[in-house]
Amino acid sequence: MCDSKPIRPRALLRADAGRSIGFGHYVRTCAMAAYMADDYDCTIFSRNPEGGDLSPFQRSLLGKAGFMAYPDRDAGDLGKYNLWFLDQIRADDLVVLDNYFHTTEYMNQVKRRCRALVCIDDMHDRHFPADAVLTFCPLEERDFDLAPYTRFRGGIEWSFLRLPFLKPLTTTPRDSERIVMAMGGADPLGLTEKMLGILSEIAPSKQIDVIAGDTVKVSPRPGVRIHRGADASEIAGIFDQSSLGIFPASTICVEALSRRLPIAAGYFVDNQEEIYADGVKRGWFMPLGSFRDSSAEIAQRIEPALRNIREGAHTAPQIDFQKTRTELLTLLGECMKNS
Repeated sequence: MCDSKPIRPRALLRADAGRSIGFGHYVRTCAMAAYMADDYDCTIFSRNPEGGDLSPFQRSLLGKAGFMAYPDRDAGDLGKYNLWFLDQIRADDLVVLDNYFHTTEYMNQVKRRCRALVCIDDMHDRHFPADAVLTFCPLEERDFDLAPYTRFRGGIEWSFLRLPFLKPLTTTPRDSERIVMAMGGADPLGLTEKMLGILSEIAPSKQIDVIAGDTVKVSPRPGVRIHRGADASEIAGIFDQSSLGIFPASTICVEALSRRLPIAAGYFVDNQEEIYADGVKRGWFMPLGSFRDSSAEIAQRIEPALRNIREGAHTAPQIDFQKTRTELLTLLGECMKNS
């Protein structure tokens, strides 16, 4: 008599990504898949709005999850990809959608084909017929238009982190002269160059580590190290060694919080403002305001953050992200059982 492993349910996780829409959804969806990988047969689906295949950065995030690509050159066509994705769904599947452009009508189409639907969303600007809605924004259930049966989980602890960010913290002292900065995997506004220009003026002696996507423009400068295609272990190591992180209030900001890195945060798109405002209110972020403001205005806001770090006046919060892994699997099991 041979031992056979039980068949794991399939989970289809979709998060489109590209230069025009960024990579944050894709990063957290791959992290969620890693949480689920021992209990579900996970496959990541991702449409690139510009067309073409996954970037090396995206491929590096897949981990245990598989990948399914659109089978021809029309990958940038949202309507065609939506229809193709519907055809991949089976009646016993768990489906996770993580993008802001899925309409209520499309979510209903997905839900009719699968066993359970989970949506990750921060915009709360439409009706959600999903079995569960998750957000790491500081939002409450009453902020969303949900079906009567929808389970809701919200708050920064419901961020999904890549596994290296969940490892125990190191005891190595931070380098007081080292700053890490990232303006998103795509940076369509050219904020990386803008912020480096500011730092070169007000903190010329600092060592700056820039975490950047493959296509982000970064001009060589003295004291600047550029990390392209860095994996989660490398990024966590940089966070552990640095004295200050400068980020938008998004996924990478939460990853930095997991490493207890002091953070100066700002925003440049609407969906970052709620996270930013809540983080500033709670004392998690030193405030930089809008990254779209003038360089002179931003420089004035960075200087107090640099002073606080020198004086040890800012410490990062301790948040139990490990607990969320267990709670997530329980939640998904309830959705699959009761749907």
